[in-house]
Amino acid sequence: MSAAGLGARLLQEVKVEGLDEFLQTLRSAYETQFPRAEAKYIGQPTIDRVLNAFVRPEPHHPQSTSTLATASVATSEQHRVGRSDQAPMLELVGTSPCSGKKQLLYYLITQLLLPLEHGNINLQGRGYAVVLLDVGNTFSLLRLKRVMMGYVYSCVGNASRPLSIEDINALVRASFEHLHVFRPQSLLSLLATLSHLQSYLFDTSSHVSANRALGAIVVNDADAFLWQARLEDAEDEISMSNSAQKPGLLTNRFRELVAQLRRLQSIFSCLVITTSSALSSLTYVRIDGLHVPILQSHMPSAWKAFVTARFVVQRETVRKFQYGMSVEEAAREAQQRQEAVEKSAFSARLDWSESEAWREDTRNAIKTMGVNTDVKFRVTSESVDCNIDD
Repeated sequence: MSAAGLGARLLQEVKVEGLDEFLQTLRSAYETQFPRAEAKYIGQPTIDRVLNAFVRPEPHHPQSTSTLATASVATSEQHRVGRSDQAPMLELVGTSPCSGKKQLLYYLITQLLLPLEHGNINLQGRGYAVVLLDVGNTFSLLRLKRVMMGYVYSCVGNASRPLSIEDINALVRASFEHLHVFRPQSLLSLLATLSHLQSYLFDTSSHVSANRALGAIVVNDADAFLWQARLEDAEDEISMSNSAQKPGLLTNRFRELVAQLRRLQSIFSCLVITTSSALSSLTYVRIDGLHVPILQSHMPSAWKAFVTARFVVQRETVRKFQYGMSVEEAAREAQQRQEAVEKSAFSARLDWSESEAWREDTRNAIKTMGVNTDVKFRVTSESVDCNIDD
C-alpha cells in the first residue's frame, strides 16, 4: 500500500469533534472517578438540594470555610477560596401578609448560626457568621431567639444527656454574637453599608466572629425602598425630559446593589438570602409534566437576573365554612376550626417563572426532584418546624 493510501485510510479513522465536546467528555470521565460533593449551604436539605441543582460546585471545591480572619489576607483572585459564580442567591417571596416567609427566614438563620454540635447534642448547624440588613425594620430578634431556643430543645429531646436550661441560654447567647445587624434607612444608605461591609468584617477587633466564616448576607424586605426609588426615578425623568434617554436612577441603583452583593460574594463565597412581597397573584401551570407555580416578580431586571432560586411562601388553605351554614353551627365548629388553623402548615415552593433560562442539567435535576422541591413547615408561638409530614 502506498504512503498516500495509508494516510487516507488513517485519516478516515480519525474522529473529529469540537473543543466543547472534548471538554464535556473529559469532564464526564473525571466526575465518574471523582464524584461531585453537594455543597451544604444552609443545612435545610430541600433548599440545599435545589441550590446544588442550580450551582454545581467543582470537584474538591466546596463552599468556602475560610474564616473572616484568614479571608482578610486572601482577597486577591488567585487566593480566594471558592468562586463568585459558585455563590447562590436565594429569594423568599411571600404571597400575602403572614405568608410565613419571615418565619422560614428565622429558621434558616438559626441553622446558619448554631454550631454543628454542642456537647453531645447534634444540632446540624453550620457555625457561620451572618450579616443581616433589616431594610424594612421588621425583623424581630426576640422571635429569632424563640425559634432558636425551640430548635435547640427539639434537638435536645432525643439526646441521652440533655442540656440544662442554663446551657441552652448560653449557647443561644453565644450564637447571637455572630449575627451582625444593620438597619439602613434608604437605598443609598443600604449601598453605603454594603460598600463598607468588607472593612468592618475584616476589622476583627470590632466583633467576635474572626474565627467563623461568613455564611450569608441576608437582606430582609429587599423591596422596601423600591417604591421610594421609583418615585425618585419618575421625578428625575420629568426634570430630564428634554435630555438624552439614559438609564433611570432605579435601574442604576439596583444594578449597583447587585454589583455590591456580587463583590462581597466573590470575597467571602457566601450565600445571599433575601425576602420580599409579591404583588401579582400566584398561578399554576403544567411544565414538563409537572404542576408548578409561576409568580411574576415586580423587581427590576438586574435583580431578577441575580436570583438563583426563588421560593414562593404561603400558608396552606383551611377549608372554609360550608355555604348555608347557620350561625349556631358555625359557633359549634369554631373551636375545631381554630385548632385546624393553628395546625395548618406553610409551604415554600420553587418558582418556575424563569425556567426557560435554566440550564439543561438544572432543569433535569429539578424535574427529577418533582414535588420534593417543596419545603413544608409549621409555625408555633415557640418554634418553626421544618420536619413535618405532608
